[in-house]
Amino acid sequence: MFVEKILESKQKKITVYPVHTNRASDLGNPCIRYHVLNRTRWQEKKPIDVNLQLIFDMGNEIESIVLRELSDAHIKVVEQQRAFSWPEYQITGHIDGIILGDDGNTYPFDVKSSSPYVFDSIHTVDDLKNGRYHYLRKYPVQLNLYLLMGNAEKGLFLFKNKVTGQLKEIWMDIDYELGEETLQRAEAINAHVAAGTLPDQYDCDDDRCPFEHICLPDRIGKEVEIATDELAEMLDRFYELKTAASEYEKINKQIGKIVEGREKLLAGNYFISGKWVDRKGFTVKDSRYWKKTIKQLTEAQDA
Repeated sequence: MFVEKILESKQKKITVYPVHTNRASDLGNPCIRYHVLNRTRWQEKKPIDVNLQLIFDMGNEIESIVLRELSDAHIKVVEQQRAFSWPEYQITGHIDGIILGDDGNTYPFDVKSSSPYVFDSIHTVDDLKNGRYHYLRKYPVQLNLYLLMGNAEKGLFLFKNKVTGQLKEIWMDIDYELGEETLQRAEAINAHVAAGTLPDQYDCDDDRCPFEHICLPDRIGKEVEIATDELAEMLDRFYELKTAASEYEKINKQIGKIVEGREKLLAGNYFISGKWVDRKGFTVKDSRYWKKTIKQLTEAQDA
């Protein structure tokens, strides 16, 4: 009853707004066709669902938490939500804040929340640039634009694990090559918008494109629901563990054959003990089995 009311309230917040510029947070999307549609046919953009709205709202809450944690640690943050504009390329955006470092320099930063699976897999800006997920590859483009527009040489991401609350900082030096690529994209978008033309289709890997029903109407059936990125991340991890579990079972069987019948065995840093155990109620040939126990030497000494 109460949850339904909350979801209804969230649903009412979902609105498609007009787009008049190239948003820094979005320019990492390499599909020029998407950007042109976003500026010229924004009314036809498919709205996000309520589950994605919940994720966005949580991201905003996490941003507030991180800003508070910075304040509690006496880290000075200036110009929160500072707006940026680059009229020549029709680029706009805003940065979460700028940190004043102990060295007297200022560092633009963006707060990003992430699932545990992504949090554990990213360590450098290259992990973002080559990220498996579409949205990860957009982050460096966004921060790099803030560095270019703000005349800063270095900035950082503050990632927060949505489950554990852990924090991770990933630094990024200004990338002029990436900046040139991004500005060329902005110029191409602006040229198509001015001419009223639409670029060719792009071989896109974003399976949640809000213009898919316009650009590729036959790509996906009406009955198919697009899940969140978080579910895709969990499935990736599921298959990683599935492979590991299969390898574990194979090695476990091999170890069992080697140690069967050997009551006490030392192998490197491992102490292995074992005994025959009768299966109650079994009368078949394999009613007895060798039960092994494996401990590292430190564990064996502590026991």
